[in-house]
Amino acid sequence: MVKKILITGASGLIAGILIKHLSKNSNYDIYGIDKHIGLSARYQLENTPTAEGQQPILPSKEKFYVCDITDENQLSCIIQENQINIIIHLAGLLETDTVEKINHINCYGTKILFDTATKQEHVEMIIYACSGTTVFGYLEIEPYSSLAKNIQPKQLLKTITVNDPPIPSHFDPSFEAYSNSKIYGEELARQYSLIETINIKFICARCGWISTTDDITSDLYGWSDKSLWCSHRDLCQFIDRLLEKQSILKMFAIYFVCSNNDYCWVDMDNCRQDLNYEPQDGAKWKTT
Repeated sequence: MVKKILITGASGLIAGILIKHLSKNSNYDIYGIDKHIGLSARYQLENTPTAEGQQPILPSKEKFYVCDITDENQLSCIIQENQINIIIHLAGLLETDTVEKINHINCYGTKILFDTATKQEHVEMIIYACSGTTVFGYLEIEPYSSLAKNIQPKQLLKTITVNDPPIPSHFDPSFEAYSNSKIYGEELARQYSLIETINIKFICARCGWISTTDDITSDLYGWSDKSLWCSHRDLCQFIDRLLEKQSILKMFAIYFVCSNNDYCWVDMDNCRQDLNYEPQDGAKWKTT
């Protein structure tokens, strides 16, 4: 049976990567929503050159909807009318926005989406992109802070597991709000998964840093980014594994998703064990 997949935040960077990849598979029918049709703000943040008139990669016109995730009525109609089976929730504001806007979209918007989806009998799974920023606070304490200073650690770092407490970044108020919004989304997903009358699987993907160029070799990038880098290829592999193994997944799970980087300080053992995920790429520390 063809699975109908709805991707929120469809004009964003990660959405574009997944739409391009999943659209090649005849087992999936891809739909998308976003409140605008514009290139991801990540291109500006990373100073990535773009072609004049460059547009995001979107589903076909009849399967893309301009919709704000806080619009419960329109969201419900889109999910119901298209009989959506799987939702990949990527919609959200970045850490460059105001605290108030981040809380409204990333927290309230996520709750609206979860509320709406759990009322639909045909929705089977929600993949929530919660982000590695849920643990960025560890980069402010030793021994992890050496990476933030681009100092090579003298020993391998103890890896943070999904069972360790999340610590948000305190870089600035907006970054802290962004980190906390992702922590909130994880806990919200956990609470929904415990409701006996809801038969939807909630998978929280703590994706590492995904760059616009998919090139990690530049010295412009620091090791707070490189250590948690996730290549486009490895991201797609992770999503493929989730979709392939949907029937045997737990009702709730959290996975770190990164490439095979030197000094990667998050634990992906459960991702390897549950999904047979094996990253193909990796950032390497240059020795002189």
